[in-house]
Amino acid sequence: MCFSAEASFTGAAVISAAGVAALALVKDKREIPFAALPLLFGIHQALEGLTWVELDGMDSGRLTGFGVHSWVMFAWAFLPAYVPWAVWLIEDDPRRKRWMRGLMVVGGLLALFMAVQALQPEIGVSVVNDQLDYQMGIGVPAALLALPYVAATCVTPVLSSHRWVRAFGVANFLAMTAAAIIEAKDYSSIWCTFAAFLSLMILGHYAEQRRLRNRSGSPTPQLSGA
Repeated sequence: MCFSAEASFTGAAVISAAGVAALALVKDKREIPFAALPLLFGIHQALEGLTWVELDGMDSGRLTGFGVHSWVMFAWAFLPAYVPWAVWLIEDDPRRKRWMRGLMVVGGLLALFMAVQALQPEIGVSVVNDQLDYQMGIGVPAALLALPYVAATCVTPVLSSHRWVRAFGVANFLAMTAAAIIEAKDYSSIWCTFAAFLSLMILGHYAEQRRLRNRSGSPTPQLSGA
């Protein structure tokens, strides 16, 4: 989380546990990437906890290095490509899958651009008002990046035929909006905290899928391919 090392590590433990539980409910290999999101978010939260530890209570100063670059790479380059792909994999409706393909392209192009930015040596993080402020120095208006980011990470889940996945997309958009309202300067860190906990909805999705299988009385399938 963006508030302290202790909060980050606690959040990482809770979210990672939910990720392990979601993966345990997977019955088809296509579901693994989406089910893994909470676990990936948990690792991301742990990275931020390590950043707090490295900053060692400094009220000022700036930190750079592998951990900072990894955090930025995950938040801004990995997610816009990974989320639409993971949602597309579990979608069974051919029409919805066609809609999602365009958003996968949008997310992929944004991911390529942001991956290059995330490797720039000037990227760093500092403490501002007891929160982590990541500085990237991209030179591109934030709104131009926000539009494709929202399209990939929020609109794609909203197009899903699964209600928990749609709820995740809507809640993710609301979390982004709330983070921007709370503090635009520390937006990335605050939003990723919200999104990490919202990924617990993914566990809800797989729990519901299990209930539906049990209700139908169908035999439990083994892990299978696409």
